[in-house]
Amino acid sequence: MTPGLQRLLITGGAGFIGSNFVRHWLQTHGTPVVVLDALTYAGNRANLGDLEAQFSDQLTFVKGDIGDRPLVESLLQQNNIDTVVHFAAESHVDRSILGPGAFVQTNVVGTFTLLEAFRQYWRDLGQPDQMRFHHVSTDEVYGSLSPADPAFYRTHPLRPQ
Repeated sequence: MTPGLQRLLITGGAGFIGSNFVRHWLQTHGTPVVVLDALTYAGNRANLGDLEAQFSDQLTFVKGDIGDRPLVESLLQQNNIDTVVHFAAESHVDRSILGPGAFVQTNVVGTFTLLEAFRQYWRDLGQPDQMRFHHVSTDEVYGSLSPADPAFYRTHPLRPQ
């Protein structure tokens, strides 16, 4: 068990990258996770199917939106979450041109709602050194890397594509 990372809320955990993170986490750490996913075009509950069977006592799936603050607050409190790993996002550029409202709602408003709910929860517990929020994103935010480039780090400048 990794100190400080014991009970995870994983948003977008039914997507390709999120579900692979859930798989890795459960197989290497074995600590409980709650997956929150709206199951839009990018999320597929089947991505978690074998994990739900194998790790039924450690994996909880909730269909819902990161912008639903009462839902997020209840998940944080009911599951004693100390770490959020945030994958939920609208990420297909072509779709953003055709329907930008969904991108603003999820990527901006939803992320803000999730951050605010976690910040309040964190304050109420009075344990800021025990809480973690990890935001995972794609090259549409950070820019592209060539094979010879060093990996991105949190201080890397953003270069949206």
